[in-house]
Amino acid sequence: MLKKKKEVFMQEHLNEVNGLVNQLKLCGVKISDMDIIVYILMSLPPEYDSTKSAIENQPSEHVSLQFVVSRLLDAEALLKDRRVSETNAPRSELSNDVAFPTNQRTVVCFKCNKKGHTARFCDKTVVCHHCGKLSHKKRNFRNLTRKKPPFKEEAAAVLFLVGEEVKKFIVDSGTTSHIC
Repeated sequence: MLKKKKEVFMQEHLNEVNGLVNQLKLCGVKISDMDIIVYILMSLPPEYDSTKSAIENQPSEHVSLQFVVSRLLDAEALLKDRRVSETNAPRSELSNDVAFPTNQRTVVCFKCNKKGHTARFCDKTVVCHHCGKLSHKKRNFRNLTRKKPPFKEEAAAVLFLVGEEVKKFIVDSGTTSHIC
């Protein structure tokens, strides 16, 4: 079976298929346009898969040999443009095909004018929620990172009086509702 090679232009490939179809017709074989379309689509490399899917999902009354040929030539032009733009565009070594790749060595903060971070992550104007001072966060507060003294448990009692004066008191720990 004939397969389109990457280095061959689409028009050359279509001419080659057309030449084979003409040879078969000279031998007396009846070939419909739909057979030619199927053969052309089967001969395409994987980079044309999206175009093949788009053509295959068209209603059959819209699909003609001329329609398929024009779509394949358009797809070739788009693929060629994409290859050209990919080779001309400089790529960052840190880029993982993200929308806006950046190199951390060239990023400059707008708040402090230092390299290596953006204003979003700048600590210059950050106010500590613990001490109220600038340039650090509560998680970096030096007094909080030191070893804390052991926890001392202390108890407190609360008394509520409602209504009349009572001479007897019952001490309730509050856990009576948890006892089965």
